[in-house]
Amino acid sequence: MRWIVFAVLAASSFSATAGSVDVNLSNDTIEAKYQGSVGAADWTFGGLYNRDEKNYALNIGVLATGDTGAGGSRIEGGVGGKLYTGRAADSDFAALTLGGQVRWFPGNTSFAIGGYAWYAPKVVSFLDATSFYDVGLRGEVEVIRNSFVYVGYRWTRTSLDNNTDPYIDKGGFAGVMVKF
Repeated sequence: MRWIVFAVLAASSFSATAGSVDVNLSNDTIEAKYQGSVGAADWTFGGLYNRDEKNYALNIGVLATGDTGAGGSRIEGGVGGKLYTGRAADSDFAALTLGGQVRWFPGNTSFAIGGYAWYAPKVVSFLDATSFYDVGLRGEVEVIRNSFVYVGYRWTRTSLDNNTDPYIDKGGFAGVMVKF
């Protein structure tokens, strides 16, 4: 719980720069993320804690981001890498992932469909891990300018040296994202 408080306080200290804070909840899980600009790229850090399983994952990454228009719709996205570390099924893991994220605003409206995927094979999975992935989908609505509410579903899982494949978290969530 301390790392969540730390993440929120650290994110609030960057309020003078452009960025976003994203927090979501389910019955068992809290996830918090901060994304901010660093030159031509964005950096991100976040964490996820599952109370029932006592699993957690922390991450930090760099993304090349941008937006474009297509057929009257807006598309935002980014590709890059993230370093994940955490604990699942009483085992520690670390993974250097590659992946990306995308948000599509059909007809350039206030509704968006978004998703992300991050993956690390064995060669870049460390400690007790042999692979790792973090994948999610969500639907969101901009309720006021630069403030979004959303619902989604995530699959965050690692494969371990002991031939188990525990989920760090799997399930639905609801959240808010504020850009500033």
